[in-house]
Amino acid sequence: MPAPLRPEDIYRFRWLDHVRLSPSGEYVAYELRWSDAESRSNQSRVVVRRVLDPEPIEAGVGQRHDHSPEWSPDGRRLAFVSKRGAADQIFVLDLGSGDSRQLSSLPEGVSSPVWSPDGTHVAFLGTVISDPGGVVDDPRPPESTDQVRRTPVARVASTLDYKYDGVGYRDGRHQHVYVVSADGGQATQLTNGAWDVGGFDWSADGTRLVVVGNADEDRDLRRELHVYTVDFSGNLEKIATGYDVVSPIWSPRGDVIAYSALYGDEAGLLDRLWVVPATGGTPRCITANLDLAVGDGVITDMRAGHGVPMCWSRDGDRVYFPSSGPGATSIYSVDLEGNVRAEVGGQRRIYDFDVSGGVIAFAASDTSDPGELHVVMQGAEARLTDLNPWLRERYIAQPEEHSFTAPDGWVMQGWLLKPPGFDSSKLYPLVMEVHGGPHAEYGWAFFHEFQVLAGMGFLVFYMNPRGSDGYGEVFRRAVVKDWGGKDYIDLMTALDQIIERTGAVDTARMGIGGGSYGGFMTNWAIGHTNRFAAAVSMRSISNLVSEYSQHDIVMWGELELGPPPWPDPDALWERSPIKYVREMKTPLLLTCGEMDLRCAISQSEELFGALRLLGQTAELVRFPEESHDVSRSGRPDRRVERLRRIAGWFERFLGTHTMARGTGVAATVPPAPAVEEQPAPEPAPEPEPEPVAQAAVEPEPEPEPIAQAAVESEPELEPEPEPEAEPFELPAPTPEEAAESEPVVVAEAPAPEPEPAPEQELEPQPEPVAETVAIETPEMAAPEAPPEPVVAAEPEPVADTQVVTTLPAEPQPPPEEATIHVAYPAAAAPSEPFAPPEPGNVPAEPTWGEAPMPEPPPVAPAWHEDPAAAAAPTWEEPPSASPGSTWDQEPAPTAPPPQPSSGSTVVAWPGSSAAAAAQPEPAFDGGGSEAATSIMPAWSPPQANATKETLALHALQPEPSAQGEPPARLTFETGPFARRVVGIPDSSATVGRAPDNDIIISDPATSGHHSRIEVRAGAYWISDLGSTNGTLVNGEPIIDKQIDHGDVISIGQNTIRFTLRS
Repeated sequence: MPAPLRPEDIYRFRWLDHVRLSPSGEYVAYELRWSDAESRSNQSRVVVRRVLDPEPIEAGVGQRHDHSPEWSPDGRRLAFVSKRGAADQIFVLDLGSGDSRQLSSLPEGVSSPVWSPDGTHVAFLGTVISDPGGVVDDPRPPESTDQVRRTPVARVASTLDYKYDGVGYRDGRHQHVYVVSADGGQATQLTNGAWDVGGFDWSADGTRLVVVGNADEDRDLRRELHVYTVDFSGNLEKIATGYDVVSPIWSPRGDVIAYSALYGDEAGLLDRLWVVPATGGTPRCITANLDLAVGDGVITDMRAGHGVPMCWSRDGDRVYFPSSGPGATSIYSVDLEGNVRAEVGGQRRIYDFDVSGGVIAFAASDTSDPGELHVVMQGAEARLTDLNPWLRERYIAQPEEHSFTAPDGWVMQGWLLKPPGFDSSKLYPLVMEVHGGPHAEYGWAFFHEFQVLAGMGFLVFYMNPRGSDGYGEVFRRAVVKDWGGKDYIDLMTALDQIIERTGAVDTARMGIGGGSYGGFMTNWAIGHTNRFAAAVSMRSISNLVSEYSQHDIVMWGELELGPPPWPDPDALWERSPIKYVREMKTPLLLTCGEMDLRCAISQSEELFGALRLLGQTAELVRFPEESHDVSRSGRPDRRVERLRRIAGWFERFLGTHTMARGTGVAATVPPAPAVEEQPAPEPAPEPEPEPVAQAAVEPEPEPEPIAQAAVESEPELEPEPEPEAEPFELPAPTPEEAAESEPVVVAEAPAPEPEPAPEQELEPQPEPVAETVAIETPEMAAPEAPPEPVVAAEPEPVADTQVVTTLPAEPQPPPEEATIHVAYPAAAAPSEPFAPPEPGNVPAEPTWGEAPMPEPPPVAPAWHEDPAAAAAPTWEEPPSASPGSTWDQEPAPTAPPPQPSSGSTVVAWPGSSAAAAAQPEPAFDGGGSEAATSIMPAWSPPQANATKETLALHALQPEPSAQGEPPARLTFETGPFARRVVGIPDSSATVGRAPDNDIIISDPATSGHHSRIEVRAGAYWISDLGSTNGTLVNGEPIIDKQIDHGDVISIGQNTIRFTLRS
């Protein structure tokens, strides 16, 4: 049995982000990140490579803190950000000479470089003191070279925006736009004042920039953001206003500017795509009838959220953008008439992308890995990287999808992870996780925390209640000013249904956990039911009255929660978990970062103090210096400690053992005394959902499989020494700590059985020629009701959590075609002022997040959305190096693999022997030019030889098939052709399925895995030709590798030994 994931595996992960294509689409740059155990820091470097080469041609252009690469318009230079002292600065790398030079030198640091269209200048955001009255600085020099300045003598706040989570206290500093010559020199500041620029882009002629921000005097009391243009003299011109405006991009034609924004000053509205004339005018929404938000709403604990990536097609006809549907984030495009087209989809989270030269490059995570680089070109998709091959040696729980029906008929989506060796005849402890937001969602993406818990022996259950993103605007807005209402009913109803459906839940050993809004919901749940035996509340909210003006997004809170609690705090107090603290009997662990400015640590302190004063079991774990994103971007040793604390708490109060059915508690929840003292307020009435027409989305044609998909496997993270943590003490729970069970009494509403949603094939090319269906998009009325954009991505408290998959012990057959299918949810009624779509677009069947017609609900939805064909190779999983290890054991020491030569073209660094190949992957140390800088040697495959014979091995007898003394032999040791021997001539041969006039080994068990063996300069080379990269040499997956005497090749079910004539 493969070993489960452990908290300290954070040091083995490698993460990929910030994908950027060169203008021609021939090269791609991205940032590679990892956690270093010795320095206890997060590090990164920039990688550059040809799109289809199996290895990088440049891996790291500076120190260990390089990130944010951006190509020059001519594709010869690369701007990037690097921290080589106290603050980030911009550098430019000349790809021809390999020389880099520093462009910026602002003491407080810079970010976000963007080249001018002619390549003569670089614009960037710089931090500068612009409100001297907001701080009393300490004039003494910094105490170390890593420090920008000393802690100030005093901080002075006169507006609500004096702090922001992840940034900290502003101390009179703000971000503004600078421009510097690409050849170096003094940078010019274009904007100034006590406000921040949130996003910017160049005009097509390079004379102006578009910026987003709010320079008004009362900006801290308003949610509006303005779209400005600014010239080199710093003259600002306001051209539009809106709400939560992000990602402004100027059309290459120069006539319009696109951006993402809400259309009204209300919570829960969908972010939509808008265009406005560059000279000013009325903004027009071009995604009005797409009932999905623009942006990535799927959350995990692998990376912090970032901006909304958007880009224009080269001719300025279409805008590419991400959008999240049910449990997945995909890439779409839309033209200026509102015709939306799906570009790349699948059961995964696409969290960053770029489009250039007819190529789409994107970073995507699925349930089996944290994220890889993919490309779509000429209609075919290929995965280019293999950053975490060691995960194939671990147990990764496969998410089991379920649908749930709320009492009022709404259909919801959720997943269940099962522990290793799951036996349906036994009872297991269960942990229910609740996501943050509330307008975020769980989905088909890798979640480390969930995998750690599943590997320990827990069932892990997570779902998307009302309020979640991905299911339309009506579903999303259902919990606005109703926290603890319909969302709580949805969660408890789904839990009841999963208990009944599986019959494997030990209801006396159930736990609940969540972060941010998910922490609020955890606190709320244990104040309204005693069914949970343990709870973990992460960076949570306990008192809506005191939290109202504490956090960094006060104006968002006013829209989400209601008017200020003065002079009447009753409404918010009724919704505050701490009001019900006397009913909380569940042992509670609270965790929070001490610099969390989103859900202040004082909220955890309030609840912890109250519980201890009442004599209840509670524990508070504080993480110094950490923000709201401690689980995703915090210091790695604190992330490890956080996971250990969560896992240890659930293990302490739930245990991880199983029980045979009939010997433990029944799978139904007996009633418990109801909380009568202060009943929860009635949920706000919800509008009756009606099926509405869906946006017209063009299908994408089937991609053709790429013959040779170049997959990169960078050197793995060396297992670094890490301070050993004390083992958890697991005292037996006291009688007071044993939680009672209480059911949620709900009336089941009938729901119709959803029919399979029609699959729509994605259009491959960025610039389509297919006929599109125009969506009528009404223009906004002029100044009277400006539904215009605003800057500031919707700053909702976000929690972390998500899903993961397990690789089976045996290889699975790959998809037959590289086709991506995307299922689209039915659109809910769009809010005014948009007109509904044409009746012809109304879907025939209900989908996720829709209130169905009165018919019995199905046990599970009929999903017809296939994972992307090129998502990840399915390799045979090698035996675990430590099958008996548990989550809290230290990893066994492993020997480092041999370093590759500079001429190597392999995707995974092979061991020198079969024994070495059997060792588990060591951890990546992140550095060194030998790590991943090999250049693929130039060579051309030999011309086909028309005289080659076809050899069908299945028609031969078991005796050796090779006659005479050929230069090389293939001896089949296992598989359908065991004991057969094939002679290899001094030309070429193909193993597996292949065209005629090659030597064919027609093994039906290869399931598409096939390879070519050929002679180059007197040496034998093997090249993988399968779409799923199923060729292994000495246990290592390869793309192209020289083979030598005694090497063992694995293809499908065949194990073949290669030998040379002595």
